[in-house]
Order: sequence, then C-alpha cells, then structure tokens
Amino acid sequence: MRAPALPHRQLNSLATWFLATVALAAGAALLWSTGPSAAEVRSLAGEVLITSVGIAVLVNLVNKRRDRQELTEAIGLRHDVEQSGLLAVGADYLDLIDWDDHLSRTRTLDVSGAWSTTWRGAHREALLRLVRRPGAKVRFFLADHTDPACVAALSARFHPVYTEHDVRAKVQEAVADCVRLAGAAPAGAVEIWACPGFRASTLYRMDDALVVTQYHSQPDRQSVPSHAYRPGSPLHAFYERELAAIRDGSKQIFP
Repeated sequence: MRAPALPHRQLNSLATWFLATVALAAGAALLWSTGPSAAEVRSLAGEVLITSVGIAVLVNLVNKRRDRQELTEAIGLRHDVEQSGLLAVGADYLDLIDWDDHLSRTRTLDVSGAWSTTWRGAHREALLRLVRRPGAKVRFFLADHTDPACVAALSARFHPVYTEHDVRAKVQEAVADCVRLAGAAPAGAVEIWACPGFRASTLYRMDDALVVTQYHSQPDRQSVPSHAYRPGSPLHAFYERELAAIRDGSKQIFP
C-alpha cells in the first residue's frame, strides 16, 4: 500500500520554524558582534517587540481568513466524497484497494473488460479460492471476438499496439483462461459472456466494493485513473446499471 505523506500544512510549519530559528540566531550574532550598550539594547528590543506584535497580528488575521476558507472547502469536499461513496482513487488499479481481502469476503464477482489478463494473473490464487467457495458466482463479460465491429473498435482504441488479429487472439486467450479457472470450480460457478459493445472502462464488482479503471488512447502502456465505490452510493448504483446493460447486451458462451 502507498506510504502516507506529510501533510502540506505540516511541511510549511516545519519550514517556517526552521527559517525563523536561523534568522533569530543570525540577528543575535550580528547584534552582539557590534558590542552595543545596555541602553541601546533595551531601545532596540522595544522597537523589535512593537514591530513583531504588529506583524504577528496582521499574519494572524490573514491566516484565520485563509483557514476559514480552507475549512469550508474541506468540509464541502468531504461531503462530496461521502455522498459519492468513494472508497479510493488513484492511478494504479492493482494497488488501489486490498484486492485479496475483498475477494476473500465476496460471494459474487462481475468483471467487465476487453480481456483483463493482467488483473486475473495478479490475483490468480485469490480467484481460485473464490470460485471454489460454496455458493460463489463469478461472471466475466469479455469482448466478442466474433463481432467484426467490436474487434475493429478495440483495435482502433489500442492502435498501434494491437491489430485486429491481435485483439481476437487476446480475447480468445482470455476466454480459454477463464475456462481453465472454471475447471477448478463447481459446475456453473463461473460464467463467460461475450459483449459486442464498445467499452471505455473495466468494471470489477464485488459484494462490498466496485472498482472502475479507465482506458486510455495513448499508444504505450500508461497508468490510468481508477476509483472504487461502496454499495448503496449513487455512483455505485450507476455502475451497477452499466453492468446490467452490459449483461443485457451480451450472450453467454460458457457454460
């Protein structure tokens, strides 16, 4: 998991205290190097005290106004996050959540993607444990490699990395791998569906989380925006409807 970073405000505070300490030490050294009299020191101290208090009051007023604005923005953002049901957001879907933990608790899993080879390989053992679990149901909605329009759309999306021939081969390989996974499960625990529709994201729906990873249009492999949502939230419900539409537009090819 990602290591937590120091808050921006804490970093600023540490830098401010450091610079203030250095400035104070330098000022004291310069003052005493001139050998001033006691009266001169008292007069200078009074001037510095008056100036410092005035500056401190001004800085405090500015900071209070800024803090109120930040607090208002933070409360609004927190409300938006809670309302959306957002669990996590990032650029690495393999590290976005604790996949093995979620897969160990779920009874149902829906995966909708072009082929999802990397994800299946990364979580092979967790998937094997899932499909062997009594009452488990796993459904893979893969691209329809027999549909020319679907193959052409995916080839255009991943051009120039994959030709239409490559796309068909990738999907056929994914179907074969899912069939092998089904071989370790009770009959009917794993279903494979072929979806001819164009897709712009991959969806992973478990009992307690739904993860969305976006596709990209760049020619080389890229990190992509990924986000996870909790059940019962508006965005989770939206993607549930997306999955239902994908299922309605697909045909079951296994078993």
